[in-house]
Amino acid sequence: MKKLLKSSLIIGSALLFMAGCSGDASNSNDSDAFTFELGHGGSIDSHLNEGAKKFIELVDEKSDGRIVINNHPNSQLGAEREMTESVQSQLLDIAIVSTGPVGNFADKVNALDFPFLFDDHKHAEDVLDGPVGEEINAQLESVNLKNLYWVDNGSYHLVSNNKPIRTVEDMKGLKFRTQENQVQIDTTNALGASATPIAFSELFLSAQQGVIDGQGNSLAVLIPNSYYDVHKYLTITNHMYSAGMILMNNQSFTSLPEDVQQILLEAAKEAGTHQRQFVQELNAEYLETAKANGMEIIEDADLEPFKAAVQPVYEKHASNFGELHDKIREAQ
Repeated sequence: MKKLLKSSLIIGSALLFMAGCSGDASNSNDSDAFTFELGHGGSIDSHLNEGAKKFIELVDEKSDGRIVINNHPNSQLGAEREMTESVQSQLLDIAIVSTGPVGNFADKVNALDFPFLFDDHKHAEDVLDGPVGEEINAQLESVNLKNLYWVDNGSYHLVSNNKPIRTVEDMKGLKFRTQENQVQIDTTNALGASATPIAFSELFLSAQQGVIDGQGNSLAVLIPNSYYDVHKYLTITNHMYSAGMILMNNQSFTSLPEDVQQILLEAAKEAGTHQRQFVQELNAEYLETAKANGMEIIEDADLEPFKAAVQPVYEKHASNFGELHDKIREAQ
């Protein structure tokens, strides 16, 4: 009943925000004017909001004010899975979301969330901007989702509440948050922890109340959202590159005039490139912020046992993602 009420409230809020969206020019004297609503889960200081602001600014410039995008941060329009559902069903125009929940709509997205898959962020960007990214985008379009461009959520590290994670054995018995993503769940379990899927909008409170003992996440998410207040230990692992995407409804996108489509695509690419650089440039600063706020940083953990522990995850999903993983490795 609580979930039903929450969904109803989210849809109701979305409908209120949607008055005038999806290309409706009713609030403008210009019949060629378009207004879109954009939602994401980041705080106003986050990398997601940085990308959203840049995207909105570029669209405004390129369209000479003809296209207006209203920004709704902080999960105002729902958690990432709910926003993805809203985009798919045309209740929301645009959402900037991580890959985690989107794999529930297009399973090839899940191929990106495997542990220790990418050498570094440059390798990941080359893959996303190449044939593998195009293949995944094609599947998204088949389920009525249009990825305007790939963005960066940073590389995941391990953070914990009550004890540092120095070895795989330290993970045993801990409850670790994951996204609603089977690959991430399997990875956490393979490391010896107990995977606990929790929506990002509920994550801070869950950590604060001890519902979870830790999580895997990037500095770009942890630091702007003050997770140093609830997690006291940070282990540098870079164990998962977290991609994100700027999503629209594919049917809605293709129904727009070609010049509007082009403006959205060009602005998304430029904003996404800017956002990727923003994330990388701030990593060192975020690490210093973590230290200044009392986090103990473990930078010398031996990662080889962690890599060995997660190999069964690759074996379990080889029939679904083995071919894509081969292509990703070939792009190195």
